[in-house]
Order: sequence, then structure tokens, then C-alpha cells
Amino acid sequence: MKKRLLKTLLTSMLALSLSIVGLSGVQAKEVTKPKAYRNVGYVFQRGSDISKLDVTKITHLNYSFGLIYNEEYKAVKNPETGEVFGPETNPDVATPQYFRPEQLHTIYLPTKVASDLSRLDELKTKNPDLKVLLSIGGYDARGFSDAAATEEARKIFAKSTKDVIAMYGLDGIDLDWEYPVNGAWGSIKARKEDKHNFTLLLQEVRKAIGKDKLLTIAGSANTLFTGTEASGKDGTWTEFDKIIPILDFINIMTYDFQYDSNYFGSALYPSKKWPAKDAIEGYWVDKAVQNYIKNGCPPEKINLGLAFAAPTPQVVRMNEHYPIIKERLQKAGFLDSQDPGLKRVKDLLENKNGFTKEWDEDAKVMYIATVYDNKKQFVMSYIEPKGLTEKMNYVKKLGLGGAMFWEFGSDYDNSIVTQIADELSINK
Repeated sequence: MKKRLLKTLLTSMLALSLSIVGLSGVQAKEVTKPKAYRNVGYVFQRGSDISKLDVTKITHLNYSFGLIYNEEYKAVKNPETGEVFGPETNPDVATPQYFRPEQLHTIYLPTKVASDLSRLDELKTKNPDLKVLLSIGGYDARGFSDAAATEEARKIFAKSTKDVIAMYGLDGIDLDWEYPVNGAWGSIKARKEDKHNFTLLLQEVRKAIGKDKLLTIAGSANTLFTGTEASGKDGTWTEFDKIIPILDFINIMTYDFQYDSNYFGSALYPSKKWPAKDAIEGYWVDKAVQNYIKNGCPPEKINLGLAFAAPTPQVVRMNEHYPIIKERLQKAGFLDSQDPGLKRVKDLLENKNGFTKEWDEDAKVMYIATVYDNKKQFVMSYIEPKGLTEKMNYVKKLGLGGAMFWEFGSDYDNSIVTQIADELSINK
């Protein structure tokens, strides 16, 4: 009787347990795990102190920049303007003129870069899950076109990326070639074959570093980068559909639009109040992102680029009334201050010293304005909490992979990177 009772009791308990497991199984299916977003922070060697970086707010750190030993120190001449560029025009991206022939096409690390990379254990202690990549290149950085031009050169460069990863225990490589075919609008060497050679270079690097290491790029927001315009012509910069599968993700530089006749440095959508004077020149974030997606890039491979900056647009600086704006900025102390740009905007221009803080409801961006001749005049746009929230909501709405920002040193109080982390639930 006791054995039968015990058997009955055990059977009942087992049935109840299975029932609970089944119920919990149903509940587990109904609970959706929050999406894990990326927050990729670039840190620039000049003036940076990696011990002060709050790496708990990011998932990836791109240390900038590694350079390429090259022979472009002989200078490059822009065929359209006749302007001559040499390493002395931008010392941050120039490489030594004297090096051994066997170093050609390999990675060169400035002293500060090598020193900081040797201290990565400090960052990993603060954030054990942090992924650290060496970003190679930068605007005006030389050596890409030649390094990609031949099979031998590509193999040399690819082996160099593998070696630097092993030397410093890196998690991957980020290539910032600005840009294949375009050549930084004539300031560095470029050739029409860059379009195909870029694909071959990425393939070679992937082969060298393997699938367990990250391979990413800084991608242009320009439609020529994806081939939407001038498709199939030499003017298109990449074989976009071919490079997407090679890469883990792409950091779109959805900023620095403040050239030509654009007012905003990084408008989310086009502005009705301050449209580009030339519609063809109009650029905004959504235009770039949608272009990437339409050309085959999965949204989860896209990181939305953010610039921690307050740019005065070219259209304002070229205006006949700019001397008045400049005089007011000077009087406010904005041009003389040594504080970071965003701090100067907050302390000196937000509803102070003859300037006002304005919100563009269409562009979803804050900007600074001033009034003269009874007319409101645009001065500069900038990143701040309200506009940042709009962009983080955009990331979530489109299911993008996350955010990328340039650069850590410009976030003087860590408030921007903290807001990104909070809104995307980074490292929670």
C-alpha cells in the first residue's frame, strides 16, 4: 500500500512538473529578448587619454588611426584644380618619408597609437566585453589605392593587419578609406580600378584575419559610395553588393553634410525652413540610410554615425553677412575659447550673447541662430539631447545595428555617450 501510494504520489508530482515546464516553455516563447545594439566609439590619438574613457558605455572602440607606409609623399596633384597636396598638409595622416622597401603597404603606427594599444588591458578591465579595433586610414590618409592595386600588395597589407591584431590582442580591423575612386576629392592617389580593388582588398584581409575577428569599414553617406548614382560607370566608388557579405558591419558617416549649400551638419530629415539651396546637394541621415538598405545592406549591419560637433556650414561662411556673425561670435568669446566646441555652444550661445537656441521640427536637429536686418540667420547646427533622442528612436524604428560616433574626446562630460547607452540599453 505504501509503495503504491508513493508511486502514485511520484507520478502526480512528475505530471505536475511536466505541466509547469510546459507552461514555462510557452511563457518563454512569448517573452522577446531585447535587441542588443552596438555603440561604436572612435577615439582619436591626438589629445586622447584612454584612462579617462568611460568604456562601460560602448560595445566597440575604434582606435584611430593606423596608417599605411606609402610613396605618396612625392605629393599628389588634383587634376581638376591643379592644387598640390603633400603629407605636410595634414601631419596626422602623413607617413614617414623614409622607410625600408619591405615596409611598403604595411601598417604604420604613430608612437601615441602604439603606446595606447599596448594598454588595452586597462580598458578590458573596465569592460571585459569591449571589442577593440584598429581603424586604419582617415580623411587624407595615403596608401590605400596602391596597397589595393595588385595581388602582391593586397597580400602584404592583409598580413600586416593580421600581425597587428596578434601583436596587440585586437578584436578586429576597421578600414577608413576616404574614398576608393574618389581619392578625397583629388587630395590622395586614386584610380578607377579602386572600385574593384577595394573588394579584393577586403577579401584578402578577411582571409588573413579569419572569421572570428571583426572586419568593418567607415562608409560614406554619399550615394556614389553605394552606386545609386552613375551606376556601372567609373564614377561609382565601390562594388557595394559584393563588399557587404565580407563585412561584419558598416559605420555610416551620416554627418559632415554642412558643405555646398546644406545648412545642417547631420539633419535626420530634410528641412523645410532651411533647405539646401541646391536640391541636388541636399543630404540628410534618412536619405543615406535608406540608400544603403535599398542597395542591399541589411539594417542590422548599419551603425548610424553621429558627430559630436557643432559645424558652421559652408553656405553661412560664404554668405556676405558672415562677417557680422563672426564678429558676434568673437564678442561672445566663442572663437577665443579653448573649451570643447559643444561646451562653448552650451555656455556661450544657447540663448545668450545675441544668439538663440532653435529646434527644426522637420530636420529634427537643434541649431543656433542670430537676428540682424530683422531676419533670423542660421549660424550652426549641433548635437544635443533632444536631437540625439530622435536619432536613437530612428535606430530602433528601422532595426539598425546601433550607433557610431566620432569622437570620444569631443564629449567633454561623457553626457552624449551616456545618453546613447541609456537609450539603446548598452551593457545593461
